[in-house]
Amino acid sequence: MKGYPLTLPLVIFTCTSCLFSAGAADFTPGVQHNYTHESGDVPGDTYQYSVWVPKDYDAKRAYPVVFYLHGGGRGRTHPDQGKRNMVSARLVDNQRWTDAGYSGNAHGQFGYIHVAPVKPVARWNARQFKRLLDHVTGKVNVDKDRVYVTGFSMGGQGTWHVGCGSSLGYRIAAMMPLGAWGCNEVKRGATPETCMTRKTPVWVLHCPLDNISKISEQIPLFQNHLDCGGYGRFTMIPGKGHISRPRGDDNAAFSMRMAWMLSQTYGTPFNYLLQVNDAVIMEVLSGERAFLGDTAHYGFFEPGSVVRLTAPETSNGKPFVKWAGAPGASFADAKSRRTTYTTGTGDAQLTPVYATDSAKLTVIHGTAQPANPKPGDVVTVTALADTDRARFFYWEINKAIDIAHPHKRSVSFCMPSNDVTITGQLHPAK
Repeated sequence: MKGYPLTLPLVIFTCTSCLFSAGAADFTPGVQHNYTHESGDVPGDTYQYSVWVPKDYDAKRAYPVVFYLHGGGRGRTHPDQGKRNMVSARLVDNQRWTDAGYSGNAHGQFGYIHVAPVKPVARWNARQFKRLLDHVTGKVNVDKDRVYVTGFSMGGQGTWHVGCGSSLGYRIAAMMPLGAWGCNEVKRGATPETCMTRKTPVWVLHCPLDNISKISEQIPLFQNHLDCGGYGRFTMIPGKGHISRPRGDDNAAFSMRMAWMLSQTYGTPFNYLLQVNDAVIMEVLSGERAFLGDTAHYGFFEPGSVVRLTAPETSNGKPFVKWAGAPGASFADAKSRRTTYTTGTGDAQLTPVYATDSAKLTVIHGTAQPANPKPGDVVTVTALADTDRARFFYWEINKAIDIAHPHKRSVSFCMPSNDVTITGQLHPAK
């Protein structure tokens, strides 16, 4: 498919091969409809669930579907209880611009189906998930290559189990485990089970000091996913408890992560995150399945996509000098504030550089190369060697600089035009 301007549909999701034959429309568009064991709507060996279908649902289209797997506690026995989740909470008024993950700039998007299954306290099971998915696709038309799974705590564990169970015949386009516990049950190491996620992008969110869900189980799982050839991101959630949330986790932040999931399609090249600091992505000039974020400060693109960027002429009275990014950043003209950029094979963060006297980098429990970077320089920070008293845990940064893999001892980023402090968090050696 050749490139196309933004004024044309960027994403074409409806195709004959994607459609499932829908059964009777016994759901209610625009509200969350329950399917229960008691009513006989769901067989006893299948999870009960609520389904939210857009009010403007068109049975001729194939829709993406987002599954949210709830946590433990006392468990849940009725689908009404399944609606208490961060996705359902944003699907209340049928106004597209308030839907979690929807972007008015992502042309071709027409909403998604949301499914919230419920069950008593026990492990989520991949085989039961398959039966659930089959039941859902008997009611609504689902794009089988755009099935997404997320969940918190026990649901985060279930997200991993579902992702590792795709040999059962379903395809997970992207998954987002939040505060997942008990993940040592998903085999560690480069095993066939773990590597089943290599075609499924994963965004892990976890509090390092979570005393219920151990991050010591999450990091090996995530690293195995990467080692198997997968793509993913890891966000360290500040706080000291199991229910901690990411800093500044407002609707915009949550919608950005949801949009990241919704931008992915199974069996195609990954859509990588492109962020621009203090500037905007004006339009997409070419690329498959481009997904431009609602704020135009970020988007998700396959490698080789071309976007148009623009930055202000001045910042704090200082004139624009150049664009900068990580190694491999490909600008048509880095010295023009209005230029084009060709995306690469990985997440990227771009920043316009303005004339400035200095920008100070402070590294705690680590070293930087170069030690005194100028704005626009690519900096590599490496943790100090572990001692018999403490070992490296993860990197924490005080500015909006993106580090996709903060658990790695050595990370790189582009120095902005303001001061940055990055701290290597340490863990007492055992």
